[in-house]
Amino acid sequence: MLPAFSVKRRSMHMISPTLGVLAFAACLAAAPALAQQRIGEAAAVQNQVTRVSASGSSGLSVGGSVFRAETIRTAAASSARLVFLDNTNLSVGPASSVVLNQFVYSGGGTARAVGINLARGAFRFSTGESDKSAYKINTPVATIGVRGTVLDIRSQGGTTDVTMVDNGEALVCSIAARSCLTLSGPGNSVRVTAAGVSRVAAGRGFSFAGFCQGNICGGGTRFAGGTTIVNDGTVIVPVDAGNDLLCGR
Repeated sequence: MLPAFSVKRRSMHMISPTLGVLAFAACLAAAPALAQQRIGEAAAVQNQVTRVSASGSSGLSVGGSVFRAETIRTAAASSARLVFLDNTNLSVGPASSVVLNQFVYSGGGTARAVGINLARGAFRFSTGESDKSAYKINTPVATIGVRGTVLDIRSQGGTTDVTMVDNGEALVCSIAARSCLTLSGPGNSVRVTAAGVSRVAAGRGFSFAGFCQGNICGGGTRFAGGTTIVNDGTVIVPVDAGNDLLCGR
């Protein structure tokens, strides 16, 4: 049985019965997509990048949509940059894996909560237009509360390295040790392990800069696609969106 859903358009125009029937028919074959929440798109892709969900895996190319609860994986010598609906930018380095586990949309291009799990690899995270308290980053050993800034993050084995690239603030905590340190100001770095959080000498922290070829680090890039959100069974579609957007793809 198909899940119940409703379609809202950002317009005062009524949808004609014929148009509505045609749109619904076009979506029947793609019914599983209606359960997904489209949260962004790929702004840059180099070499082999894969998106993995409960329904399977497929390659990710520039302009391709990404959805909540998907895992994005890059192969060796591969990288990507994702731009979310609130204009958060996430650059993903080679041999990396990230789970897009939370995006609670609040309308107007912002989110009430943005949560990602950096399972392994190298990343650059640039906050978007949501409230500063909305952002939370997890790694296997750390939690990071971001307060409006750009962070370089490396997650490998039982270690997470965090370096602040821009002005702002971040609270970095060791999950096991239940200890935290605050980062503020460009160049400040910490290392997190099960034993706790320790500061790293200036200039010796992890930097994502070496992976920035090919527009992978184009921070500040804005979400370019039409907005399609699926929350609580409701599909929100722009006025001029085609069937691909209507079907949540």
